[in-house]
Amino acid sequence: MSNKRVTGKVLGNLESEVMEIIWSLKGEASVKCVAEILSKKRKIAYTTVMTVMARLASKGVLVRHMNGPSYLYKPKVTKDRFIAKAAHSIFSSAVSNLGDEVLAHFIKEIQKISPKKRQELLKMLNEDRKGI
Repeated sequence: MSNKRVTGKVLGNLESEVMEIIWSLKGEASVKCVAEILSKKRKIAYTTVMTVMARLASKGVLVRHMNGPSYLYKPKVTKDRFIAKAAHSIFSSAVSNLGDEVLAHFIKEIQKISPKKRQELLKMLNEDRKGI
């Protein structure tokens, strides 16, 4: 599953687009900045972007602080960390609801990756077991 598909499963499409922009800026961003970037792709109202960013802040995905008369926003976590948490949430939910079917599919996907990556995953699994 691609990174954009993972963020799109947890966030709405517009929320996901906003987060992609903010992560790409690697720092703080104003609503105006994000709206200008989004408006190059499609017609969108400043107030729509403002609402989406405020909702992302209320969900704990963004952190905001006042800068003069407006807010500056920054991601609460890195994109990689967000994707890892989102993938974990999606996978845990799927396993809880579908069990063996999901695990069988996961094993098939693991078999498609390189032996080196599989070894890294096994190492992570073994380290996680030691922590139990």
